[in-house]
Amino acid sequence: MKKINKGFTLLELLVVVTILGIFAVIAYPNVIKWINDREVKAEAYKTSGFLDEMKSTVSSGKYGMLQVALQTDVYVYTMSNENFSNTYKNVTANNTYKNNQSCGYRQSGTSRNTNLETIDFPINGSDYIVHISPARTVLCLTKDGLLNYNGNQTERDTETGKTVAVFTICSKGNTSRGSCTYRARQDNMYKVTIDKFINTKIYKLKNRNTWVKIDG
Repeated sequence: MKKINKGFTLLELLVVVTILGIFAVIAYPNVIKWINDREVKAEAYKTSGFLDEMKSTVSSGKYGMLQVALQTDVYVYTMSNENFSNTYKNVTANNTYKNNQSCGYRQSGTSRNTNLETIDFPINGSDYIVHISPARTVLCLTKDGLLNYNGNQTERDTETGKTVAVFTICSKGNTSRGSCTYRARQDNMYKVTIDKFINTKIYKLKNRNTWVKIDG
């Protein structure tokens, strides 16, 4: 008997295409959201890891101060032990930095060290995946901890009650450079907090409402 190969009918094909279309409409946004979330999360961990490296570098005693400017192009400035001592330790020194235990962006006595600039947050090209807030966060690291700096976003750590610097990271998929702010409530938002002793914590914004610590 001759065998007859029966193919799909037009109706069956239409049903399959319809099911695939419904699946795509439902699943695609969730897949994109998941991808964006993983990208932002990776940037948060990258930032925390970088700051840990900078902490280790200054703790080694190689520099008196190490200044990190977290911005689209991350800059690192170093101050020699001699310059640091003259500015902050010399008993005869009388300056605002010493009196307030503070620092200034690109402070006199520092020099840029491009060898330490191992991360960035591009705003164009294939590596452009996140927005950051504020546009610049300046951290002045010493072996004894952070110096004071006016201009950073800060908040009170709910666990310690101490003031910490806050660096917010958003996905470019659902924010603009202007809408990514510390007080924004968007999907795929993370923040890195940095305390006086250069310890970092990473938080994720859940349900556009509550910050939940995921590391630190």
